[in-house]
Amino acid sequence: MALRSGHGHGAGVPRIELLPPDELPPASPASTDRSGRGADGRFLPGNGAARALKTRPSRYGSLVLGLAKADPVYQTCARWGARYASHRRAELAKAHGGELSAGVGALVESAGNALADSRYVRAKAAESGDPALFKLAASLATEARQCELAAWELASREAATRPRSPVDPMARIRALAAGGKS
Repeated sequence: MALRSGHGHGAGVPRIELLPPDELPPASPASTDRSGRGADGRFLPGNGAARALKTRPSRYGSLVLGLAKADPVYQTCARWGARYASHRRAELAKAHGGELSAGVGALVESAGNALADSRYVRAKAAESGDPALFKLAASLATEARQCELAAWELASREAATRPRSPVDPMARIRALAAGGKS
């Protein structure tokens, strides 16, 4: 199909026309965008790759820029929290069939962040001896625990509803290794 303007008595009126395959316009038109490189192959100013690097420095976008200006002790705690969340996601995936949804991953990431924040606030409380900071650190640790419990519950519910293959995927490999037929 193509949208063409009419001719003859219907000149200027657009209409839909069924065209034979050899007369169809290309599905992806020729790119009119410049390549972003000069004749010598180097990137030109304002190329798309440079723009993309400016707008998204990492998978967290501009959030990393704020973390770069933070207290070095907090940066250490935040890195620890990210490693903890990554390790915990792997544990949950192993315990619940190898797959986690984005929701479970977000809950685990929130738990890691809250636990990292708790460790940071607790270190600051130990420096100052402020009981309010100790209470805040305990509250953040409780929030982290609640996020982990929610993540575990959601992962287990999703694992129960996930369709399972009726055949063990390793059964075929074991049969082939034993010299049987698949």
